[in-house]
Order: sequence, then structure tokens, then C-alpha cells
Amino acid sequence: MSRWDEPDRFDDEEESRLLKKFYNYVEIEKKETERRKFLEVSDKKRPSVWGNRFVLSAIIQGAVITGLTVALILIQAIFADVSLIEFLSLSIDGPAKWFFFGYFMYITLVVTIAITAIFYSHLETNLNRQVRGSKKQLAWAQLVGMNVGGAATTILMMFAGLSGAGFIDFAIGNETASSEIMDMIEIPITGFALLFAGGIIAGGIAYIGTYVQGPKTGKLSFADDRKYDRI
Repeated sequence: MSRWDEPDRFDDEEESRLLKKFYNYVEIEKKETERRKFLEVSDKKRPSVWGNRFVLSAIIQGAVITGLTVALILIQAIFADVSLIEFLSLSIDGPAKWFFFGYFMYITLVVTIAITAIFYSHLETNLNRQVRGSKKQLAWAQLVGMNVGGAATTILMMFAGLSGAGFIDFAIGNETASSEIMDMIEIPITGFALLFAGGIIAGGIAYIGTYVQGPKTGKLSFADDRKYDRI
């Protein structure tokens, strides 16, 4: 009698245990294969250079607006006999509106820079498009325009609001400081606003130009594609 004619050497419980171990092994192999594939594809992705730059600048601008908020709280603590918000609200229809407009525009600027970082990250990492050539200078113009022009414009607006409302006069005890300060900062506000607008336009041109140029292909791209097809 051959061994194939022998009765089953495993009972139902033992057979169930072996099948369970086999299915567990198959599941482990499947997960390990998917993990290796994910790591290989992740290593293949290009890091977003411009996305990281805009993320860093958004963090810096967020720290600046936080510092300005803390400074306003300290000013309120120093001049405890006068409420800064009530002081500004007395002239809300006049120059004081520029303070509130500049403050909220600064917060909007921080959010805008962070969203721009997401756009560049998608462009460079997911779409594999590299900002190069003249478009790199345009991207630098956007980075400088948003961080220097945008931040300076909103800060000067807040300062103009405080000055026009008379808070600077109240703080330093000078009755003529407000008019002198307002005359001095009109031109800088206009200049920084133009720098901000120019940076936005330059960044839009750089982004669209990079998007339509297509991904930059390397010499080994075809071999890499065949390697991933076999996985």
C-alpha cells in the first residue's frame, strides 16, 4: 500500500491550524510586498524645494504676527488706563480702519503663503515638474514679494492706523506726530504694495509656465518604469 492510500494523518483540528498558519503567512507576505512597493515609490519622489521654502516663510510670518499680537497685549498692559480697542473704535470710520484692515490682511497673508507651499509641493512632488531657468527667478520674486512686500505693507497699514487714530500722540505726548508720520509712510506703503503685487504676478507666471512644460525625464526613467511594472 502506498502512502497515498493511507488514511488522513491529520485530524480536522490540526488541518485547520495548518491552514490558518498558511493564510497568515500569505497575509504577511502581501503586507510586506505592499510596504516595499510604497517605500520604493516614496524614495522615487522628488522633494519639493519651493514648497519647503514657502512653508518655512509661512512659519516665520506666523511667528511675526504672533509677536505683533503679543506686543499689542503688552501695550494694553502698559497703558492700562486706556483700552486700545476702544481707543481705535472711536475713529473706526477714519484712519483706525487701516489698523484692523492691516492686521487681518497679515493673517490672510500667512494663510496664502502656506497654500502657495501646497501648490508648489503638488507641482514638484506629485507632477514631477521642476522649476528651472528663468522661472526660478520669477519664483524667487514671488517669495520675496510675498514675504517682504506683503508683510511690510500690512505692518505699515497697522502703524498708520495707530498713528492716524492718535494713539502714537497719546503714547509719546506729541500733538503733531500723527500728521508727520502719515505723510512719511504713504509712499513706502505704495512701494511695498507694488512689490507684493509684482511678486504675485511673477509667481503666477512661473507656476503656469512650469506646469505646462511637462515633467523632466531622466535617462533611466524607462528602466525604472519596467522595474515597477514587474512588482
